[in-house]
Amino acid sequence: MNRRAPIAWAALVGSLWLTMILCTSWEPVVRDGWRNLAWHRVYDLDLGEIWRLVRDGWLGSNPRLGQALTTVLYAPGPLHVIVTPILELALLWVMTAVVLGRWPSVRRADDALTFATVTAVFALTTPQFGPMLFYRPYFGNYTFGLLLDLAWLVPFRFGGAGRWWYAPLLLVLGVAAGLCNEHTGPAFLGLGIAAVVWAWRAGEGVRAWMIAGLVGLLAGYVLLLVAPGHDARYGGIAKQAGVLGRIAERGVAENALIIGMLVAYCAWSLPWIALGLASRRTRPERWHVALAAAGVVATLALLGSPKLGARLYVHSTALVSMAIAGWVVVQLAAPWAKKACAALSVAVLLYGEVRCVITYRAVGAVSAERLAILDAAPPGAVITLPRYPHGAGAWFLGDDAAFDYVAQTWGLASVSVDTRPE
Repeated sequence: MNRRAPIAWAALVGSLWLTMILCTSWEPVVRDGWRNLAWHRVYDLDLGEIWRLVRDGWLGSNPRLGQALTTVLYAPGPLHVIVTPILELALLWVMTAVVLGRWPSVRRADDALTFATVTAVFALTTPQFGPMLFYRPYFGNYTFGLLLDLAWLVPFRFGGAGRWWYAPLLLVLGVAAGLCNEHTGPAFLGLGIAAVVWAWRAGEGVRAWMIAGLVGLLAGYVLLLVAPGHDARYGGIAKQAGVLGRIAERGVAENALIIGMLVAYCAWSLPWIALGLASRRTRPERWHVALAAAGVVATLALLGSPKLGARLYVHSTALVSMAIAGWVVVQLAAPWAKKACAALSVAVLLYGEVRCVITYRAVGAVSAERLAILDAAPPGAVITLPRYPHGAGAWFLGDDAAFDYVAQTWGLASVSVDTRPE
């Protein structure tokens, strides 16, 4: 045991956790957040309402399981500030476990280095990283889905005989993970199948829990694809053309751009790649190659998507960043290389934490002022809200385009944002 390892772990996790708590508490209400907030003005949250959120979403709205979580997290009180940072830390922990092929140990400094590297590369390569953590509709629909997908993958990555309860657990977890995102099913099914093939070729046999997990994930993914709710989402755009039709309509250039964006986002990992090449000592592990390939598959699935956007790349960049981080830390035999990787990763994490705290502290104050103005306004009033001091970017999603729904919810004549120069 390295005596400094627990200190390194405490510093890494403690600073991340504090940042997450602060930024979730300051998260502003923007865009889809208004509708989720308004839901709680009408309904009281209980188990029955949560079930109706899931059911009604699948039948006639957003069929993703994470959408129900999104609405729940807008409940009044501290639920969001308590639960969301824990889930976010769990995601980073599970990402590190998949990279290592075992659970990280707080007694190992090398595991802390892997955790820091995985987190830093993921943060730097993921577009709109701030909103993925601190905008609940993105967190519920994408980041939470990534957590379930990777949690489902953990037993396949670790291998072994498993316990008797692995089969029912992975069946249920697979259904939940499959219901989370339309673009990730093929990638994670491919990883699971690869793990089964490797176990079979190694003479370990195909376990019942492996089959249960694959069946669960496939079932959940099919349930998501055939959900009637797609007829209502985005005006039924998902049913207006087939996958091949969309790919053909976009043309070669636009399809190439979709794939090229993944390369552009992952280019931010070049400093770590250069460090790995400078100290290279072994070939990439097959799991790291598989993770990178799955990231590409998740991007290829976007070719058939009726909607595009930077947010849809989070699964791809997560998988590729895990592959890159996993390959890099295996190369770091020399002390200088480990120190350089640690310095680089910690510097990126500190920069990200500072940027998030500064950004969300400012926009959180403006959001609180906006809500106070709306609540104090008389019916039928014309309201002008203060604007946010930060625009759209990697750390903040930016302001709303229109406030018609806000005016309707609060019973106002109109709501707009002050556009006068400061």
